Amino acid sequence: MKRTRILYICLFAAALVFAYFNGGRIPYMFLYTMLLLPAFSVLYTLIIYMRFKLGQDLDKRFVTKGDRVSFLFSINNEDFLLYPYLKVSLYGSDTIFENQYQIRNFSLPPFSGRNYAFELQCNYRGNYEIGIDSVEIEDFFGLIKLRYNVGEPKYVTVYPKIVYLEKFHLRTDFMSEVHSMLNTRDEDMTTISEIRKYQYGDSMKRIHWKLTARTQELMVRKFQSTSETNTLLLLDLRKNHYSPGENIMLEDKLIEAVVAVLYYCLNKWIPVELVFFSESLHSIQAKNHLMFNEIYETLARVRFSDDVAVEDLLEIYTETAPKNSNIVVFTSNLGYGLYNQLCKTLDSGYNVSLVYISPEKITGTRDQEIENILTSLPEIGIKSYRIGLDDDTRAVLES
Repeated sequence: MKRTRILYICLFAAALVFAYFNGGRIPYMFLYTMLLLPAFSVLYTLIIYMRFKLGQDLDKRFVTKGDRVSFLFSINNEDFLLYPYLKVSLYGSDTIFENQYQIRNFSLPPFSGRNYAFELQCNYRGNYEIGIDSVEIEDFFGLIKLRYNVGEPKYVTVYPKIVYLEKFHLRTDFMSEVHSMLNTRDEDMTTISEIRKYQYGDSMKRIHWKLTARTQELMVRKFQSTSETNTLLLLDLRKNHYSPGENIMLEDKLIEAVVAVLYYCLNKWIPVELVFFSESLHSIQAKNHLMFNEIYETLARVRFSDDVAVEDLLEIYTETAPKNSNIVVFTSNLGYGLYNQLCKTLDSGYNVSLVYISPEKITGTRDQEIENILTSLPEIGIKSYRIGLDDDTRAVLES
């Protein structure tokens, strides 16, 4: 389009000079033609913009990782005019569905249409936009371009794969001790059942000052009378600084690992508490497999962000959680800050495990600092699992 406009400016200047120095019908006809050409292009493009018809359809809205969805879209010309140039941009063509469907350029003769069908492989969990993002309309001469934003994407929710574990390293010998310690009708000040934003009328004694400092918002903790929570799952939702597609792969593997351990615990009737920070702090408790689906739904849609580090969550929750319980940390961000907090947690009497999702496939190299941390963790009594993007999650977690 840039070249076309430069060519038009040159031709218009030539017509102006030609008419100025020569006069006569032909020079002025040439000049008037050049003057009217942009107006004609604008009018023609506006007619197409208002008259073209499009439709789109998605056969499934909810699938499990690895399933396929069928996406159809059509664009029709119901006029006697030629639609010379249309360019369709599609949601997800540069991320999860890269190389599965592409931008389409075509023209439409009068009273005709185009239909396209795509079978899209949903390889990673998440909630994704599918459909037509925009349609660019260009005139015959390449002078005018209008963009029609559809603004009504279809959505598909891809649920994470459930990996069924036969075994996972958790201590259960201190379970009865925890239960007896918490068997009281009064509020148990060692166990938090809910953390939320401060509301008018809340007692100042319930304000969680450390979390308030982290989030820059007044946060209030609510205690419960009894608790059977024996395993605390801490999920790190900090986004890595890779490309969108690479981040999606890491996040998918991380959620897959969490779901595997969560399902194992609930299927064995081991009570769990899942904690993560995504826009706000979330704490979900479950006692058996009947409560799995609610958390599964949440993990399918949860968004990663750049907010609170998992070591901060670990510090906050271990101050109030019952001693002698399991804590499993899931992260793709490992450094000495988290390492130090894991050591403190272990020294406080917790059974600590770390599940680390390695970006080695993305970076092509192993980080020596991370290697040193993973090597030293078993030496101090912390069970660690390294899961690569191509690794079998079940094989690693059962090892």
